[in-house]
Amino acid sequence: MFQTVNQVKRNNVYNRFLPIPEGVLKGLESEAKIEDFKILKELGSGSFGRVLLAQHKITQVKYAIKAIDKTTQVNIQEKPYFRREIEIMYRVHHPNVVKLFGHFEDNKYCYLIMEYIQGGNIYSLVPKHNIRKINTQQVASIIKDVISAVYYLHHMKPIIVHRDIKPENVLLDKGLKCKLTDFGWSNYMQGDMKRTTLCGTPVYLAPEIINNQGHDEHVDIWCIGVLIFELMTGNSPWQGYDMQTIKYNINRLRIMWPREMDKDAADLIKKILKFYPEERLSLEQMLIHPFFTKFFPDAINSLIKPDTSTQYRIFIVSKDNPANWNPIFNGSDYGLRLKPYTGYEYNTLYKYNYNNLLQKYENLKKEYNDLRKAGFSQNDLESLRRELKEKEQKINQIAYSKSSNNIKYNNKYNDLKITYDDLVTENYNLKNRLNLYENHFKSGSNGVIYLDKDFNQIRNSINKNNMNEFTQAINNLKTNYDNYYQMNYEAITLMKDRELERWKEQERKKREREKQQINALIYKYDQTLALGQRENDQLKMRLKELESYFQQ
Repeated sequence: MFQTVNQVKRNNVYNRFLPIPEGVLKGLESEAKIEDFKILKELGSGSFGRVLLAQHKITQVKYAIKAIDKTTQVNIQEKPYFRREIEIMYRVHHPNVVKLFGHFEDNKYCYLIMEYIQGGNIYSLVPKHNIRKINTQQVASIIKDVISAVYYLHHMKPIIVHRDIKPENVLLDKGLKCKLTDFGWSNYMQGDMKRTTLCGTPVYLAPEIINNQGHDEHVDIWCIGVLIFELMTGNSPWQGYDMQTIKYNINRLRIMWPREMDKDAADLIKKILKFYPEERLSLEQMLIHPFFTKFFPDAINSLIKPDTSTQYRIFIVSKDNPANWNPIFNGSDYGLRLKPYTGYEYNTLYKYNYNNLLQKYENLKKEYNDLRKAGFSQNDLESLRRELKEKEQKINQIAYSKSSNNIKYNNKYNDLKITYDDLVTENYNLKNRLNLYENHFKSGSNGVIYLDKDFNQIRNSINKNNMNEFTQAINNLKTNYDNYYQMNYEAITLMKDRELERWKEQERKKREREKQQINALIYKYDQTLALGQRENDQLKMRLKELESYFQQ
């Protein structure tokens, strides 16, 4: 039986930092006290206070209790952030987000009673000294969980943006299951509003935050790209010894790629770390990328949308056990799980991608003008325009064929998916082709001329409307392009290695000169000290002679 309102007791606190817990206000239980818990050990500490591992004396349940010092000036100034943090955490019910079960306070501290995750944060999994601790599949599993949590937050009403996704804020549970935590920098987004707060970890800052241009939920997508890079390589993509250099590299997308890296991971990171937020992959697009699908073909089904119609129970700290507690009144799961995409949902996704592709086509048209100025033949330009027009027509047919009267989505589902994948691949290769020609004219290199044969095969297959021949031509082009790219990459890597060796040699010579200068100073000091010692001995002898003289 719950306590009656008259039996409920509140802590005698003269400087309330946080709102009174809802369960206490509704008379469901008395406000908890730190004496109700047995403190087992300290899990960590920070400028805010400490995180403790504690066991409730009645239920024997272990919790991670975040103790926030209310007396420090910094925490007093950040009181609104702590209030918003607990408000957000109480609203979120997702298996990949750490759960807040309750809070209480006394005159010195306020305490957040949170889910205890035994594995700690994933920073311990980040490769160090070129030693890999997790493989690519495990990285994909971790990021899949993070994406699922962020997708849920971005579909809340209003949208919740985390703004501080990094290894320290992703906790590792049993079976390599991850949970997102620390909502101290989180905030709400409504409509087309932009936030201007400078927040987050420096190497994870998106360009729009650095440049104070206003940001939205796309900053979380940027952070996921940086997180993938760090888990795969053990380093930040942005090198620099000071914040100004790091910001400079971020704004120019100067990523320090390692010599060896999973190709799918590198491709995914490139498509996420885009300067303009609208060009970054969406969360759904990430999960249909080969980096995930080669390990988790149904990764898209891990996405969960919040169910705004669901009523949630209040957790009773003195009675309930998280292991068998159901937060939902109607007994359903943690939220509304998405079913595998139907034809209608794929059509919606096509429309979303169509808008992005349309913008890319506008950029391609601009490149056509640049190529014409560089002397590119008019016939080839017209051929490229025809290809572009045909592609636009195909995508228009998919993006706007919504009427259920003339298309049965359930029957056409597989055809639509295959057609869409082919169009994305075609667009990607056309973009590469234009870049190759542009680089050819700028550098005067003859390295791309041997690809003309593949381009002619593509033209012929399109004219014949032969999909098999087109696919083969695309594969040939991709293979040859990869070989060309690899040769250039190896040359650039060799050049960078030589620059590094020259830099090391210069630093070694500089240190040698400094060492010689220091040795010279030490020698000079020793000589001066020896001279002073001799003079001192001579004075002592003279003093003894004078003393002997006067004694006589």
